Amino acid sequence: MLTGLRLGTIRGFSGVTYLADVEIEGYVSTYLTGVPVAFHVREDLVTDGTACLVALLDPLNPRAAVVVALFDGRPAEDPRFDPVVGHKHRGLVGDGPELA
Repeated sequence: MLTGLRLGTIRGFSGVTYLADVEIEGYVSTYLTGVPVAFHVREDLVTDGTACLVALLDPLNPRAAVVVALFDGRPAEDPRFDPVVGHKHRGLVGDGPELA
């Protein structure tokens, strides 16, 4: 049964509903459709082919799931991204220097 944390691949996403279609690793060509994406995940990064981590919450309902993380890349076009620290500096106390 599908439960716990699973690796997957985004196969579709709607920014209006914040729902994704996800192919779970090991289940080729089988998609979970309408999977909610956690609100902390940036909309512009949820693209077809992006690797993701899916929390499957109910063993009797494979649609009771949520995309909790994306990985396997970063937005190269973001000039404020610090490749050493791994996040954008926002000038918060203890957050390091603010990058222009």
